[in-house]
Amino acid sequence: MAEIISEKIARFEKALRVFLERVRADSNLLAAVLVGSLTEEVVWRRDAISLWLIEKDGVTKRLRADGEDPRVFRTLVEEGVNLHIELIPRSRFKRMVEGSARTAFCYSFFARRKLVYCNDPSLGKWFEDADTVARRDQERELCIATTWLIHTHRHAAHILENQRDLDLAFQTLLGGAHCVAAAEVIASGEVHEGLVIEKGLELAPAFMREVYLDLLAAPRTAENLGKTLAALDGYLEKHAEARLAPVLRYLRKEKRLVPLSELADYFAHSQLYPWHLEAACEWLERKKRLGKFSAPFGLTKMSRVEVEEPAYLCEED
Repeated sequence: MAEIISEKIARFEKALRVFLERVRADSNLLAAVLVGSLTEEVVWRRDAISLWLIEKDGVTKRLRADGEDPRVFRTLVEEGVNLHIELIPRSRFKRMVEGSARTAFCYSFFARRKLVYCNDPSLGKWFEDADTVARRDQERELCIATTWLIHTHRHAAHILENQRDLDLAFQTLLGGAHCVAAAEVIASGEVHEGLVIEKGLELAPAFMREVYLDLLAAPRTAENLGKTLAALDGYLEKHAEARLAPVLRYLRKEKRLVPLSELADYFAHSQLYPWHLEAACEWLERKKRLGKFSAPFGLTKMSRVEVEEPAYLCEED
């Protein structure tokens, strides 16, 4: 197995080297970022190389298949190895490293990134600064993972209580176990590129056995799935409030009723999605940490009739 993996790494490295020679010959391409390292830990489970290619502004070649999506992806091949490419204009890359684009440097705990080619000094400096900040932002990443877990837990509870679809509940609870594993990796402060679930089993063996291994092994009954749901609820009870500190801090600082849309705008481009923020705020409201009210909201720029959206208030100092 070790010999096979070594050969695969050598193939990937050669493919990357040859491809970067092509990139250097194209003056429209300014830099290349390798997403995920080419190590034994990673390569054995990968079928392609992932790259960001930073291009000059205004040169993007769009295909009909791209639709209206601002992100442009291409699948290329070199030396028999597929390359998954995201083409990123220079101005958008600048917004990414400044944190004003949602596809920024989030989840650095799960993918190393390396600038493997650059002919623009400012791009190199932007990348270095942004990558350093992203790797240090443990609090934000923990908050993100916790909102994902709360959203998943709420969905699983709804399925068990109302739909009673055991298969769907099982799949949803597996997703919850992966959220826990991600949170444990982030809490450990490690940059980990392997399977997150395996690292979670290493970091929190007893709890991960309860919510993952036992879930896989036990008969798929409402009682067994309910036990896993209760275990996840206990995990949230223990950790969620502290890990939602960025949300509580913002609401506490505002000292007023904050509409959900405004809260989502504040956390935009950080993987804290509006529907996850909503689930987190509902959880905090149930725990009596927030007050839930409503606020008027215009659905269009020209709306003369306003609808209502959730709004939250934190009265603690």
